[in-house]
Amino acid sequence: MPRFLISLRFIGRIFFLFILTILVLLIIILCIEILLKYFYNSSPFIQLSVGRYNVSKQISNNQQSIDNKQNITMEQNITMKQNLPFIYKPSSELCILRALLIFYPTDQHETFQSEFRWLYRSWIEMMTFESSLWRTDLIVYANEYISFFKDLDCIYDQIRIDSKEKPKCRIFPYIRIKDRQSKHESSSKYQIIDKQNSQALYEYLRTYGYIDSINTIFEYYLSFSMYNFILRTDMDCFLTNNFAFYVPYNNSLLVGHGGYSTTFNSRRLKRIAHNINWTYADKSGLGSTWYGPPSMTHRLANYTLQAMLYLNINEFTTPEREQKLGIMLWPEWHYGVLLLYGGHLAINHLIAGENFDIGLADKLLDQGVTSKDQTDINKNFRLHLHCWHGNDPFSKFAFKAGKYNDIQPSSLISDTSASGYAMRMALESKLMTLEQLKQKLLDIKK
Repeated sequence: MPRFLISLRFIGRIFFLFILTILVLLIIILCIEILLKYFYNSSPFIQLSVGRYNVSKQISNNQQSIDNKQNITMEQNITMKQNLPFIYKPSSELCILRALLIFYPTDQHETFQSEFRWLYRSWIEMMTFESSLWRTDLIVYANEYISFFKDLDCIYDQIRIDSKEKPKCRIFPYIRIKDRQSKHESSSKYQIIDKQNSQALYEYLRTYGYIDSINTIFEYYLSFSMYNFILRTDMDCFLTNNFAFYVPYNNSLLVGHGGYSTTFNSRRLKRIAHNINWTYADKSGLGSTWYGPPSMTHRLANYTLQAMLYLNINEFTTPEREQKLGIMLWPEWHYGVLLLYGGHLAINHLIAGENFDIGLADKLLDQGVTSKDQTDINKNFRLHLHCWHGNDPFSKFAFKAGKYNDIQPSSLISDTSASGYAMRMALESKLMTLEQLKQKLLDIKK
């Protein structure tokens, strides 16, 4: 056979193999795309129910009026932020509306009533220092309107409609995710439930103990949309007197401390953000105490729920979800802090992807309650104290076990440390009757 024919046949085979290789690669790429598309479409993300939040354009009318009334210039704002990067002290002559948002599981009343009492007591204490024109309500989402709330004169299913109304404890009805089964309907005209969203939460997250504390923020936006600022907080916390004077800069949201971050889980969460096409700002140690505008908080709750659903299904095994491993994998990867992982992804995405001004105010919020430093709270502008796990006083576990019963609250009046203040608020709230606590609130001069 002539050599040129052999060469042509050889070239033909090479060309055929080349074409075949290209086709195989195209088929592989197509299969991967189909699998990825199926994977993302099958992930039960909550469909966002609010429009894309543009921070530069959607400044709330309430916050805009605060700036206008104070005539704060850009130069003054920069100077203020150099001294206090996260908070400032508005004029006491302005009318500012704030709300504390908590979830109270009435089916666990015996476990949590002491925490509610001391938060309630510190709320009243804080308001004795607050401007007479400011209003800070306590909003509670609860599965029952129990006598405990009635005795405290908490009003039921009523939003604030008047800026001059006295501060109130407001209870809103809420059916817990674990109790919804086939019932996915609103309990109030101020609650918006998307049935598909609610069903997904019931199917995948009903056994997760902290899901309701975030879902209430997502579903009950209409109950707090009228405030300038809200504080989403746990109950085992105390407000300090500083909270009476300081608010976040307009259009900024502050988050407290989250003690979950390690090098491993930070890298893992960054990889997960990439997997779900979310942006990432490389922030870590982010807590679930949020202080800022209602609209920003609502959107953060929305994204947090999405992230929790994704993580629950795709990043934890069944034994982990059933918590059969206990704390074996803590702190590297632990199902118990799923809420914090979800918030971590949400906050990073909102900072990098939607230009949210979110500050890690871990020196202002979620401060511990064991410090004996008499000057720490005022010197460092602590706004909010949180009971972390531990045995040093103040310890919520020792308190509930009755180990502080011999301490007289009056002996702590002059103790301005975090430990002393928390101890006094907790002991006073325990010794006071519900009628006395109610009267303390009624005595606030507003």
